[in-house]
Amino acid sequence: MSKEAVIQVDSLVKKYGDLAAVNGVSFTVNRGEVFSFVGPNGAGKTTTVEILVCLRDLTSGKAKVLGFDVSDRRGQQQIRKRVGVLPQDFNTFDLLTVKENLSYYKKMYDGGMDIDELIRLVDLEDKAKTLYKKLSGGLKKRLAIAIALVNDPEVIFLDEPTQG
Repeated sequence: MSKEAVIQVDSLVKKYGDLAAVNGVSFTVNRGEVFSFVGPNGAGKTTTVEILVCLRDLTSGKAKVLGFDVSDRRGQQQIRKRVGVLPQDFNTFDLLTVKENLSYYKKMYDGGMDIDELIRLVDLEDKAKTLYKKLSGGLKKRLAIAIALVNDPEVIFLDEPTQG
């Protein structure tokens, strides 16, 4: 049984002037694998994720997600449709409820998971009508995970998912 690469990174570099935030990173993640990218603060982990989800441009090297090149505009569109992202510093609409926030994000996609199913998945049934700003930190994190799953992604990126 051959392995299907869903993320391919080859000699990835991201520079800000003379500072190399990412310097020659290479790795492959195959379908079905759980991959953890570990390193000290300032090692370039978040920058690498931001490049892979098409939020930042790379300086050099190559990166593909689900076979699409992160440097190609059409590839970026396909990647954004097919991935879920939980950013390190997630925040959403304070004056919307859990269910309203999920509904808002779901409208950005052509399809996706059922909102009530997502709420059950992250165990927020009793908080579905609660405003985001009234949730505890842990409950906000659960909602963030549900939002990352709202489009039923093929790949999910969790940047510091256990922080807080």
